[in-house]
Amino acid sequence: MTVETRSLCRGVSLTVLPTDKFKSNLMAVKLAVPLRAETATHYSLLTNVLSRCCAEFPTLQSFNTALEELYAADLDTCVEKAGEVQNICFKLSCIEDEYTYDGADVLAGSMRMLGLMIFDPLLEDGAFPRRIVESEKDHLKEEIGTLKEDKARLAMSKCLNLMCRDEAYRVSAVGDAKLLDGIDGRALKDSYDRLIRTAPVSIYFVGRASADTVFDCCKKYLPFGDREEHVYETAISPVRDGLKRSAEQTDAMQSKLCMAFRAPVTMKSDSYAAMLLACEVLGSPCGKLFTNVREKQGLCYYCSPSLDGVKGILTVSAGIDGNNRETVETAVLEQIEDLKNGIVTESEFSAAKAGVLAAYKEIYDSPGAMINWYSVRRGQNIFITPEEMAKRIEETSLDDVASAARTLEADTFYMLEGKGRDCE
Repeated sequence: MTVETRSLCRGVSLTVLPTDKFKSNLMAVKLAVPLRAETATHYSLLTNVLSRCCAEFPTLQSFNTALEELYAADLDTCVEKAGEVQNICFKLSCIEDEYTYDGADVLAGSMRMLGLMIFDPLLEDGAFPRRIVESEKDHLKEEIGTLKEDKARLAMSKCLNLMCRDEAYRVSAVGDAKLLDGIDGRALKDSYDRLIRTAPVSIYFVGRASADTVFDCCKKYLPFGDREEHVYETAISPVRDGLKRSAEQTDAMQSKLCMAFRAPVTMKSDSYAAMLLACEVLGSPCGKLFTNVREKQGLCYYCSPSLDGVKGILTVSAGIDGNNRETVETAVLEQIEDLKNGIVTESEFSAAKAGVLAAYKEIYDSPGAMINWYSVRRGQNIFITPEEMAKRIEETSLDDVASAARTLEADTFYMLEGKGRDCE
């Protein structure tokens, strides 16, 4: 696959990922802004409002009917977090033209609808309609509330908030429900104008259409103007004030323990492949945490690590009996210490490599995964293919992994304490 990137204008790029593997096209338009508490909720709400309708199709029913007539094309919006950057995303999925029974130009028609959603919003007296804004504020409050019902996710959020209390990383891309009451249609329109006028734009396309065809459609239906070219940086912070430990009560039965570590290793680092493998050695189905902490010692319901390669943070999340907190923390730290010392079996290391390499191969099985791969890395000004990264993984030794692991420093341990007992 030959990836082609073109400039539509200053600060606006198009990346075409050509493939004939799928019967549908996927396009993602991503506008990048710094992740800030004062703007994140505005942009999150904005994606909801824009997805409802547009000036030409002013009701949800008419908007959806127009999409149905394009062989059930689908438009979606969301916000994403990449380190300390918030991406405002517009996504289009539509059938390949060759699979239509009447030869319709579905791609062009669908991109026209995408353009209407982004550039032709329904307004009343120069502001977003109050009824739509209030309705979507209620929906966003419900969405934020639902996230809090996921206790494992809530615990991780609280852990990272404590860890990064003075950093932009602590801000949720979805927004803060407490700030919604202060947003009206006119304030939201101001945020919209600023976003469309100034935010760097990256457009990604996966499908069979030629780069020329996609480029021409973008020029016609997505009339972004020139803007400053920015690659927003994410601060990589050291551990400050030593290890922080905290706990709060919850009415759930199971306690959720989160252990967060900092490392100066990110996607931009030469040792990133080694850190990826370190995380996999800990977290694969044959990995140290599952095999030793979960299975042999029976200390938790689950125990899994996660690596944020943009921010340089590794976290371990576990469901435990709250009475066993110190025992679980000690057991996890022992496994990480073994990793730092290179005490890893051949089967653990082989399974870790196989797992990472298999995941890279699977990227090409999903248009969304393909876009995610390139968008996350190009947001960091990194240009590398899954094949190139897989080669780095294959060439990484156990000594490399142990060296990367030795850069991990414990920063914050947090527990959301439940009422349950016994992890057997």
